[in-house]
Amino acid sequence: MSATDIVLDVQGLTVDIATPRGTLHAVRDVSFQVARGETLCLVGESGCGKSMTSLAVMGLLPKAARRSTRRLAVLGEDLSTARARRVNALRGNKMAMVFQEPMTALNPAYPIGDQLTEHYIHHRRASTRQARDRAVELLEKVGIASAAQRLGQYPHQLSGGLRQRVMIAMALMCGPELLIADEPSTALDVTIQAQILRLLADLQAELGIAMVLITHDLGVVARIARQVAVMYAGQIVEEGPVASLFAAPRHPYTQGLLGCIPVPGRTAPGQPLGTIPGVVPSLVGDLRGCAFIDRCSHAQPPCRDTVPVHGHAPGPQWRCILTQGAAA
Repeated sequence: MSATDIVLDVQGLTVDIATPRGTLHAVRDVSFQVARGETLCLVGESGCGKSMTSLAVMGLLPKAARRSTRRLAVLGEDLSTARARRVNALRGNKMAMVFQEPMTALNPAYPIGDQLTEHYIHHRRASTRQARDRAVELLEKVGIASAAQRLGQYPHQLSGGLRQRVMIAMALMCGPELLIADEPSTALDVTIQAQILRLLADLQAELGIAMVLITHDLGVVARIARQVAVMYAGQIVEEGPVASLFAAPRHPYTQGLLGCIPVPGRTAPGQPLGTIPGVVPSLVGDLRGCAFIDRCSHAQPPCRDTVPVHGHAPGPQWRCILTQGAAA
């Protein structure tokens, strides 16, 4: 990808959180890029740092968290050195986020029309009428019928699927060039999940925006993403094109994740599903070496020291002492 195509450039992102037991290293030296019109999936189990990464990009970390980075640029502008006023001008305007649970993201005390139009009026200096027309347009685009009448409804009057569609419409109000979706379908039933994911994919293709989709579902990755980054214990352990990662995963953790997925026609009824032995290590205190070492069948003494990263973008990259990747 050329430099002019890159919408989001994250290099060396680290998030530390002070706790009574010591410093929690929630995100550790994470780097990735997302180009215009491209979808990158951040995938991993709960607690691996996916959501914290997205909040760090948006500048929405809790007060106890401390962010550091070599570069955190949106549309070529480094947000790590930008003033708070400038970040606020970009957030909700050029960069937007869809949160995991819309019922907690939407304000229950205000009609959705007020919540949809507020930041459009702020960023675009538009009139109330212009903002309401834009809101109706976006609600219709995301598949909500009787959009004009919905503006007067409150979040509790909508189903979970409709609330998530409202959140997507809200994120698109100002025409952002970067959209971050943090597990947008997790709280929905399976049928609505598929509708929301297809909606996001269609909107991303139609509008040509860069999208970061956070998920723990590898099936979602296979259907939507071009690039995928696998996170474990606050780090990206493997990244690359979706097709090559599914065909030939190189990191033992990625192989373990894929091995846990039942395959129709090959996984016999009653057959035990794949598992990854052990538990995720604590990220509090001093950390060194590979975080997966105690769960890995390929572990060797050098794994306790600095672990190299092999490969180069846009091809496969993996963080492991095995130069050719683990044998599946």
